[in-house]
Amino acid sequence: MRRAGIAIALSVLVTCAGPDVPGPSRVPPIPPDEVPLLIDAAPPLDAPPIDAAVSVLEIDAPVDAVPVVAEVWLKGSTHVHARPSGDSSTPIPEVIEWYEQRKYDFIVLTDHNRVSELDAVTATPGEITLRPPAAGGLIVFAGIELTHNPSDCIPAGDASGKCRIHVNLLGATGRTNGKIVWANRKTHDRLLKYDAALEQQKTLGGIAQINHPNWFWGINGDLLAELARRGFALVEISNMAFAEWNGGDKDHPGMDAIWDAALVQGARVWGVASDDAHDYSGSAGAQYPAGGGWIMVKAAARDPQAILASIAAGRFYASTGVVLSRAEVEAGELVVEVAPGERGSHTIDLIENGTRVVRIKGGNARRPLPATGYLRAVITRGDGKQAWVQPARR
Repeated sequence: MRRAGIAIALSVLVTCAGPDVPGPSRVPPIPPDEVPLLIDAAPPLDAPPIDAAVSVLEIDAPVDAVPVVAEVWLKGSTHVHARPSGDSSTPIPEVIEWYEQRKYDFIVLTDHNRVSELDAVTATPGEITLRPPAAGGLIVFAGIELTHNPSDCIPAGDASGKCRIHVNLLGATGRTNGKIVWANRKTHDRLLKYDAALEQQKTLGGIAQINHPNWFWGINGDLLAELARRGFALVEISNMAFAEWNGGDKDHPGMDAIWDAALVQGARVWGVASDDAHDYSGSAGAQYPAGGGWIMVKAAARDPQAILASIAAGRFYASTGVVLSRAEVEAGELVVEVAPGERGSHTIDLIENGTRVVRIKGGNARRPLPATGYLRAVITRGDGKQAWVQPARR
């Protein structure tokens, strides 16, 4: 067979140049500003996909030996609790069964202040998952919700003085011996309290996610932008356990507006939807029920390392019920398509540098990326369910 030098165009997400996520089973802490951006995503009223640059690599290979990798959409929850959390009564095996029955591809087990193992005899230090991935089986990532509930934080939140500093680490490689004490109790400064979570990330690893930040009006655009600069890769723009806080009120902006306020400052932070599940009974009136929000990750394979790499790079969309077939940058344009067969009417809002520039009644949208800044999309179904596409930049 004739061999020739073939120029292969490699799509590389442009955020900040940084290390690729290593190894299939070991992933160190990944600050969001050190991860190469990838190209797909889906949204809240604030969420654009990422623009791609092209680099050319010369390799010597048979002209017909260039593999074509078909990427897949994978459904997962990044915020899941079980009995070891202390505020859920459901054993871990039953939590796993709940998500398996509903065809999720992965979950991150994020019990309060502890990295839980699946049982008392299993030990998985150094691994990003809590069990070896089985063909077709649910991938269970190791994780933790660093949980601190102080009062009188600065800047102040609501009149109650309550303050919530909750941070997930996704794909943690470190393990804890029971619950850990990690919080900075010597300050009221919110930023310094979040810094303490990043210090813990250095020990445990994983991707840092800010949880339900608008609870008790605990965040604004300036704070979110600074947290992104310091290393937080993800923020919950929709936490369905605290849905009444997501959209704000007459005196407080919602998470979409806060996200935009950070993005216009150049922040690189991806928007997540989660169920923050504690209750799996399905009973009416259950507190923090499972299944209300998730992310759909575009990955090269149904593989733990590939999933974490895509999450870190923003190659996913967030959803509370809307399913997309496309959420990507193509030829310098953001392309959004609602999946075929999706019922109901849809509206697509395109958000450019914090301003809605287009509203489309229908299931398809396409718009060139701006010369500067970002473009994202929010898709709303007639019943109020939404999807958020990550911000895309040139």
